Amino acid sequence: MCGSAVLDKDGVSAAAIAGEMTSYLAAKNITLSQQLTAVYEEYGYHITKNSYFICHDQEVIRAMFDRLRHYGNQEDVSYPRQCGGVAITAVRDLTTGYDSSQADNKAVLPSSPSSQMITFSFSNGGVATMRTSGTEPKIKYYTELCAAPGNSDVKGLQKELDDLVNAIVEDFFQPQKNNLLSKPE
Repeated sequence: MCGSAVLDKDGVSAAAIAGEMTSYLAAKNITLSQQLTAVYEEYGYHITKNSYFICHDQEVIRAMFDRLRHYGNQEDVSYPRQCGGVAITAVRDLTTGYDSSQADNKAVLPSSPSSQMITFSFSNGGVATMRTSGTEPKIKYYTELCAAPGNSDVKGLQKELDDLVNAIVEDFFQPQKNNLLSKPE
């Protein structure tokens, strides 16, 4: 969000800021693509892969997320410690209000027990959020990989993210077992 005046129009304000930035860069004879490359070189490449599964059965969805909260058939809360061979460094569960990255394990962001949402942070700079849609029968996932500055192997980074997403899909979503329908192509 680009400001605090109109919180529900973040796309509109972002478009205005993008227009302002485009004008500024054009005056310096810099393209948006060149500027993005400069940002990547300074801060590291950020790549994303997002999609969803369709599931009409709320009990399947509840069981899937409960399994992640009691991973390894634990009675106590126990989240996965790795996925696809990559260590999980933090878990934020906004359904329960848990956040392992906080000293008191309490989420800073608002929690809502009426919707499912878990975010996993990985040791390789990956982050994956799994959540249910509030309006559609979808279980969405948003993944990103933030590379260290200087790592410009975009194909290698994309493969690393693809491998992580494939592991998340197979290990966490279990689409065959849960009869989840993939996003239509």
